[in-house]
Amino acid sequence: MLFNSWEFLILLVTTFALYYAPWSRGRHGKAWQITLALAASVTFYGWQDPKLIGLLAISCIGNSIATGRIILHKLAGDDVRVNQWTRRAVFMNLALLGVFKYLPFLAGSIPFLPAAWVMAVKEIPLPIGISFYTFHGISMIVDVARGEVTREGGDLVSKGGKFAKGVRDIGFYLMFFPQLVAGPIVKAKEFWPQIAVKQIEDIPWKQVIRALIIGYFLKIFVADNLAEQTATLTLSPTNLTHSSPLNLIPLLYGYSLQIFADFAGYSLIAIGLAAMFGYRFPINFNFPYLSTSITEFWKRWHMSLSGWLRDYLYIPLGGNRKGPSRTYVNLFLVMFLGGLWHGAAWKFALWGSLHGLFLALERLVSRSKNPELRFKDSSALISFSLFGFFRWFITFHIVTLLWLTFLMPDMTSIVAFFKGVFNGKTGFSGPPIFSLVFYGSAVILYHAWGWLKEHREHYANHLLRSPLEPVIHGIMLFLILTNPGAPRGFIYFQF
Repeated sequence: MLFNSWEFLILLVTTFALYYAPWSRGRHGKAWQITLALAASVTFYGWQDPKLIGLLAISCIGNSIATGRIILHKLAGDDVRVNQWTRRAVFMNLALLGVFKYLPFLAGSIPFLPAAWVMAVKEIPLPIGISFYTFHGISMIVDVARGEVTREGGDLVSKGGKFAKGVRDIGFYLMFFPQLVAGPIVKAKEFWPQIAVKQIEDIPWKQVIRALIIGYFLKIFVADNLAEQTATLTLSPTNLTHSSPLNLIPLLYGYSLQIFADFAGYSLIAIGLAAMFGYRFPINFNFPYLSTSITEFWKRWHMSLSGWLRDYLYIPLGGNRKGPSRTYVNLFLVMFLGGLWHGAAWKFALWGSLHGLFLALERLVSRSKNPELRFKDSSALISFSLFGFFRWFITFHIVTLLWLTFLMPDMTSIVAFFKGVFNGKTGFSGPPIFSLVFYGSAVILYHAWGWLKEHREHYANHLLRSPLEPVIHGIMLFLILTNPGAPRGFIYFQF
């Protein structure tokens, strides 16, 4: 079920009305609200393919049992058993991800396997959102093992009804529909303390409205309209080879703006929906196209994934504590695995590897004694200086160029794109350029607003207090209703 569908609107309105019904204020209000939200989440996830609910249930029950055992042994001070159960639970999560997401990829990469086996494995369906709820499960297990979750967990070490309540709360964390299929990746230590009875008068309506309007605007008006043009890049390698650079290059810029609008729009919608039900989600995008280095880009883009990779992969590998050479290896390895997380294909491995190389290179340059060559992380580097503009220009174009791996179906199409760019033709058609300018300008203005917030905070706050914001929101609503693109799924649903 898509956020931008009538079915979801009906589900949302019904769930919201029942969630805050008068009886939700009673003694069993918490149980009512969580159970209702769980039912809505199961409906949301299994709407198109109910069979997927079984896999989600296996993940939920398996993680619940493992969490209960870890808590029990941790209370007993048995660190050996804690580590054993932690490894088992992490392995279970990775095994589910490996079978459904990576086994078909690995089977196709082994040349001596019988063709019948390869075809059978490739028919294994890829459950929507499996990467996201698997990462949620792993973060919960690890946080509990580390003792970082501020929750006693008594229900999970009990039997009968109390254990069922513990499973219910874990299921709610894993399956809460705003973040179920595409994040943000919310850590258990951030989510569990929020589980309580919610009151409708506590809803931060201003933040909800702002997040939902901007999110739906970025998705429906910007991303979906840009997608109608950028989709032509995926049709045929032959067409790419014989196309004009003046057509191909604007479409690449268009896709760079589209993927931001699509995923940032989803994240804002998820944040707004969660706030409607009384839960706070972390910000997932912080104006990433203002970045002046790849390092800074990954502190602004998909921040919940970057934080997950840092806390559960980069730091356990040693981070930057084992010398420069090991740091470079860790950066590369984390980004390589992060690329494969995005998709089981060599093009995603290439994307992650190149980002890892750029991160390592920036780390190397930052060790230079020349302060003008250091890649600092502060957003204050964005200025009107020539050097600052040059760094922003280079960073944006590196990121944009690497988005080809997301857009193109395979490596052959990527090669064909570059052949078309350098074929010397000069013809062009209007629609790609028009879409880039008309719809892409909204992303540019959005980042201009971000620059104002970071560097001219006084003016930004003044604008927020003025009547200009509701006027802009009204214009956005008008454009959403009068000029929506063809309905499409979110790009990150495939991950």
